[in-house]
Amino acid sequence: MSISERLYIRWLPDEASEPTSTLVLTAPNRQFVDLRFIKPSSPFVPCTALEWGFGGRSVGTPEHGEWIHDIDSRTQDPEADAGDIFPHPTLPDLELERGRMRHPESGEVRDYEEAWKHIDVLPDPAGELHEGRRVSVFLEMDEEGADGGRRRGMISRAGQYCQGIVRDGKYVSVQRWSRANREGWKEVAHIGDASMACDMTWTAALKEGDKVERDGHLWVVKAVKVW
Repeated sequence: MSISERLYIRWLPDEASEPTSTLVLTAPNRQFVDLRFIKPSSPFVPCTALEWGFGGRSVGTPEHGEWIHDIDSRTQDPEADAGDIFPHPTLPDLELERGRMRHPESGEVRDYEEAWKHIDVLPDPAGELHEGRRVSVFLEMDEEGADGGRRRGMISRAGQYCQGIVRDGKYVSVQRWSRANREGWKEVAHIGDASMACDMTWTAALKEGDKVERDGHLWVVKAVKVW
């Protein structure tokens, strides 16, 4: 289980930049939700635009990451992506990822480099369900959509963060929540109309195989770890 924050992306040979707030929450079974919101003009206002969001499965190795996209905000026929992983030459808590992927604006497949920081998973504070313990939960939804197509959703909680993505045909919804010890859980980004059971990951003692219903949609608990 891990929390990864992207510090920059560099489309070679361009300079590095970070136009997004990007977090990847990965469960012990290697399923993940990766959301990349456009940074707002002020850190005191919520994110209101999604640059890219996807959920799926990591099938790579520590030296070569491979990520299967089961849900993708950009397309209903997602492609897997892959990259080589290197330790940062001077900073032990950073990793560099290098590979080739499609540029979001030009559509060209280009070389890139990303820097990723590992964030510590924090235990639940006093008064919460798993007080003093760290928690990871992953839920998945897969059913018939409103238009007869496929409706898929994924929610990943890792410690102090939780985020989810739902695609129903051409419609995509995403949420990100974070927890401040004194203020509890707060929704920091919400785009789209699909309801999600994010709050169940910190209000219910879920176990693998449990089913959670939210507004007529069934979520299945795929992974739980409390330690």
